[in-house]
Amino acid sequence: MAESIDSFLNTDEQIFIIGFMGVGKTYLGEKLAEKLNMEFHDIDREIEREAKLDVNDIFKLKGEKVFRELESGILKNWNKSGIISTGGGIVELQKNRDIIKIKKTIWINPSWQIIRSRILNSYRPLALDRSEDELYKLWDQRKELYRQCADIEFTKNSLDDLLDLLS
Repeated sequence: MAESIDSFLNTDEQIFIIGFMGVGKTYLGEKLAEKLNMEFHDIDREIEREAKLDVNDIFKLKGEKVFRELESGILKNWNKSGIISTGGGIVELQKNRDIIKIKKTIWINPSWQIIRSRILNSYRPLALDRSEDELYKLWDQRKELYRQCADIEFTKNSLDDLLDLLS
């Protein structure tokens, strides 16, 4: 597996990181970009720049549909190389999955217990107004969508263990 990971990471193109909210996409992306001497980009930060609002305010003031439209527009026009962290719901729309499927993509998929511990008391827009059961169902529904897009799936619960595998 290390050889396939090495060849997968040996690129000057784009590597997308997908996964549910709270799995550590941004953390892993920043560390991986540093290790590979690549640029790091976060699609949520790009959305904030374009909308001139933070993600929470976009969800509160404009709603999830507007956020997803902004996200799709940025993804469609993405031309920067490097490591790209996506939002957890980017796989919700087929047009986004079609784009991500043709890119190199890492899916971070730790256990529900790990995800739960990270998001239940967080300020993530989709976690604020949902029960634990609703969040679990959302995670469960999205798993197949992530799987459809991923070239590599990591199920390690520790992101540092995952980074060790990648170095």
